[in-house]
Amino acid sequence: MRSDGVDSRRTDTRERAVGVALSLFAQRGYTATSLREIAEQLGITKAALYFHFRTKEEILTAILRGYLDGINALVVDAARPLTADGQEALLRGFAAHQERWGLDLVMLVRQNYTEIHGLPIGAEIKSAMRSLIESLSPEGAGPEQRLRVRLALSAFQIAAVTASIEDDGDEATLRASAYPIALEILRGGKPV
Repeated sequence: MRSDGVDSRRTDTRERAVGVALSLFAQRGYTATSLREIAEQLGITKAALYFHFRTKEEILTAILRGYLDGINALVVDAARPLTADGQEALLRGFAAHQERWGLDLVMLVRQNYTEIHGLPIGAEIKSAMRSLIESLSPEGAGPEQRLRVRLALSAFQIAAVTASIEDDGDEATLRASAYPIALEILRGGKPV
């Protein structure tokens, strides 16, 4: 038992289930992965998994909720008005958030975009990303500057995917390279 009265085995199993499901959904796809396979990977029964999640949709939503909460926290913590230093800090925070979630999240979203888009949390993610883009954009930014922000944010996802499917560097090196490139994109091609 934790000091707050919650059984730590229960929360540990739930967190492990989210991690295992994230990996399986990224590797095999959301629709191709069953609750039974998730339970087997965890070394528990399907009934025990049902105690934590009734459906795959609940698991997918839990994965995306964790990611979404991190994005929302970045936006809330962003300094206003946004200075160049604040923009760098927010972009650095996003890079760290992407790194924590890793390639599996990127692959999950890429391979299961249709399923995610159809879920209620899909609209929340779209809204959170819009807020992040607005937070990184200068006040009164037009479509071109917002596109720069989108491209800068994409640099981190491209780096992760490149490391997994191309023989063009390891993920850590590519992620480290993505940050100055993203800053350069944000600043309109001016080197950092």
